[in-house]
Amino acid sequence: MRKVLLLLGIVLSLGVLKLPAEHALLLEQKRLGFQMARLHLDVRSQLGQTGFVAALSGFRALMADILWIRAGTAFDQTAWPRMQLLLHSATQLQPRAEMFWEMAHFHMAYDAATSVRLDEVREPVAALRRKAETEYIHIGEAFLKAGLVFNPDSSRLWERLGTLYGNRLHDHAAAAEAFLEAAKRPNAMGYLRRFAGYELAQVPGREQEAYQQLRALYLEGDSQRLPNLLKYLAQLEQKLAVPTAERVYSPKIAEEPAAVR
Repeated sequence: MRKVLLLLGIVLSLGVLKLPAEHALLLEQKRLGFQMARLHLDVRSQLGQTGFVAALSGFRALMADILWIRAGTAFDQTAWPRMQLLLHSATQLQPRAEMFWEMAHFHMAYDAATSVRLDEVREPVAALRRKAETEYIHIGEAFLKAGLVFNPDSSRLWERLGTLYGNRLHDHAAAAEAFLEAAKRPNAMGYLRRFAGYELAQVPGREQEAYQQLRALYLEGDSQRLPNLLKYLAQLEQKLAVPTAERVYSPKIAEEPAAVR
């Protein structure tokens, strides 16, 4: 009985001694965002027992890279559902790695979506192919939104979300908002405010707002007066019937905005 009590006392003493170290580790994990990412059973199933233990033991980056390589194999095999699961597991292991979220969204919203739209062998019905394409685009959107939970100040991820809304989902209002959010973040690219204005100019009923944004950019100087801004500005001035004396730019309006943005 004494031995049992002695062993119990040793265990409790060790537990007390470990508490400060474990608390410090927990705080560090929260700072890095790892406590926000959940290692669910799907991660375990992709890593296996040994890999899952390794991830829990501090080898998350290594295990994430292994999953990423496996996702590349799934890409080569056009095994899109498996690739999605592998990408999800990799991003959960490395939630602060912007590149993982960016590439995961691209593989789903562009590679997988385009592949299923063109794959008449696996799915001969065009309507079902388009449906599958849209589903994969939304999966890509979900990757970006999840990535922004862990990296809210990532201008790059906000920009990719704006591009996805504008080019793939044709939601120009959402695209404009995403580009404006990207422009507010550290290290934002100078073109983001212009992109927001271009997208807003394509939203019915918001032409006046778009015009004010683009006009303000035009008045900033030559660095903002790029071909696409001038074309959208001219189109809006005509659409809004801005008096000639108040127009800042009103040459002959082209049929389509220029390619250079």
